[in-house]
Amino acid sequence: MLVVLLIFTTLLTWVSFSILSMKDGNEKDLFLSQLQSDLYQIQSYSIRHQVPITVTFYPVTNKYVAKTATRQTILSREISSSFQITSINSLTDITFYPDGNTNRFGKLNFKMGDTMIQLMFQIGQGRFYVQEY
Repeated sequence: MLVVLLIFTTLLTWVSFSILSMKDGNEKDLFLSQLQSDLYQIQSYSIRHQVPITVTFYPVTNKYVAKTATRQTILSREISSSFQITSINSLTDITFYPDGNTNRFGKLNFKMGDTMIQLMFQIGQGRFYVQEY
């Protein structure tokens, strides 16, 4: 009976640790997917409606907001408390123009535990990509 209890406890412990690591991985993947989807949606909205859209990142409140030139909010997204905007390197906002291009380039860093995630906006053409360190 004691052997069965020991085996059961060992298996239960192993499963619980597996679930915790899987949860962190899923949360990171969801964040990256959501961020990229939001940026593509903002860029598409700008092209479709022929209006410039400014995306502003707020490190203190841990969120980002997209607004038109008339200050109409297109999208407002709070970032999970697991993630923090760690360095913004003078890139607090970026504007997507009606032709799909951006007004500036640079990087924005997010941190989740020991993982660094870098959102990089390239010069012109509205291109961006996400890297994980």
